[in-house]
Amino acid sequence: MKKRYLYALLFGIPGFFISVMLSLFLFGTLFGILWIFVYGDNPWPDSITDVSGMLLILAFLILWAGLIAVGYFVGKKLETTPTLNKNHIQLSSGLTILFLILILFQPFNVGNLGPKSDSEVCSAYCLSKGYAASGMPP
Repeated sequence: MKKRYLYALLFGIPGFFISVMLSLFLFGTLFGILWIFVYGDNPWPDSITDVSGMLLILAFLILWAGLIAVGYFVGKKLETTPTLNKNHIQLSSGLTILFLILILFQPFNVGNLGPKSDSEVCSAYCLSKGYAASGMPP
């Protein structure tokens, strides 16, 4: 396999996660600016919601394709050296594993997985007994 294709793959796999994070960050920033400076708490036009999903996907694909292209050109530049740099492979696999770990452990951080809080247990108990609300003493 030529190094240009190998490096496109080495940049592309962690580049997928980097592109997802960057595109979500950019669109979060864009919508924050639109909310603060343009539309505020008023109803937003439907055109914003229709176009935003397509633009998010387009931004993700452009970022990902750019990272794959960078990997391709780096690999093409390194084809003159006969040996494979194992540090590059370790860095790529390490970044991929890091992003996968972050994705897997994020639900624990926000409380979707793991032990339930006392108020959630109290609420579930009260709802099972037929009460409409529950409350914990201070």
